[in-house]
Amino acid sequence: MKKIASQILILLFSFTLVSCSDSSSSFVQVKNPTGDNSSLPRLFTDNTGLVYLSWVEQIEDSATLFYSTFDGEIWSEPDIISASSDWFVNWADFPSVIGQNGSALASHWLAKTPGGTYSYNVEVSIKKASKLWNEPIVPHSDNTPTEHGFVSMIPYSDSSFYAIWLDGRNTTGGHGGHGDLSTAMTLRGAEISYLGKLLNEHELDNAVCDCCNTSLINIGDDLLAVYRNRTAEETRDIYVKKFSNGEWGDEKAVNADNWSIASCPVNGAMIDYKDGLTAVAWFTGADNKPMAKLSFSKDKGDSFLEPIVVDSSSNLGRVDVLIENNESAWVSWITRNEEGATLNLDLVSTSGKILQSHQIAEINPSRRSGFPQITKLNKGLLIAWTDIQDENKSVKTVILE
Repeated sequence: MKKIASQILILLFSFTLVSCSDSSSSFVQVKNPTGDNSSLPRLFTDNTGLVYLSWVEQIEDSATLFYSTFDGEIWSEPDIISASSDWFVNWADFPSVIGQNGSALASHWLAKTPGGTYSYNVEVSIKKASKLWNEPIVPHSDNTPTEHGFVSMIPYSDSSFYAIWLDGRNTTGGHGGHGDLSTAMTLRGAEISYLGKLLNEHELDNAVCDCCNTSLINIGDDLLAVYRNRTAEETRDIYVKKFSNGEWGDEKAVNADNWSIASCPVNGAMIDYKDGLTAVAWFTGADNKPMAKLSFSKDKGDSFLEPIVVDSSSNLGRVDVLIENNESAWVSWITRNEEGATLNLDLVSTSGKILQSHQIAEINPSRRSGFPQITKLNKGLLIAWTDIQDENKSVKTVILE
């Protein structure tokens, strides 16, 4: 496949603010292969260290899903996965690509279905031992004209991957009034073979927040999912759930924030794991105090340490998290300021010490800027976000070395 030079340049552009507490770290801009009107970047690093960037380019009602890989120096030529004028394209609920062993494995997007304005299915396409993406499959079997989305996928075995998603099969009468969970959004998952066969489907939780992103990681032979739960009292805190030996265990709160809110904040949690350390980052508005929080687990999610308040100043959330080593993790989030907002990145130790602190870029505070992404490179971090300039939008990428 033809390769595209990364053309790495020192960041000197007006959209960027660089503020570092550690002079040994530096940012460089990476010229990525995204085109005009690009947005909704999603990053994934596979077991070989190869990074996958997916994004969407829109022309009026038509949307095209692309992906490219990055080895730290060069990008592969962009590959069109699929395109349609019948997708549900949303700032918070966006497509993804995962890979394994240096090649793309699976991608997902959301396709509108008849029945209502917010009727759409998850569609998953698989690319295994082929240059072509297979015809998409739908991982949920309910066939209801309801919402299905906020997907997280991860390689699971040598012959399968696992996906979780928010599932609206019970919401045909609405999402339930205060305290009524009979028509609540559910969290479901399925193991899917590389041949596109649904090996099993599970209900993880029968009542969850309606539209907060999910996150899923491997922890050895098991999986760990994180999501925003919903109780009859409308407490919507962050929970984790472990998949082991083919079964999902009991859910448990990462922390009792006790955020009572009768609607979805569209602001979920992210999770990462490496070398025995798990990190969960999330946003909460409990007690009308918006905060970005981080908590560590040293027993694969069975218990979590006291949460660390990463930021509490005009915080907008939209977090991501990445383990650096067995004593620290990176966490990103957006903070509003007088001029707009900034995309921030801190390296935080398990004891709560801020080891590095960076302002990566000026960013539009509106929903159009979406959810910034961070992922690991063989050397350093890759950060991606949607830059908004008037009516124009484009995917920006930088490396922290």
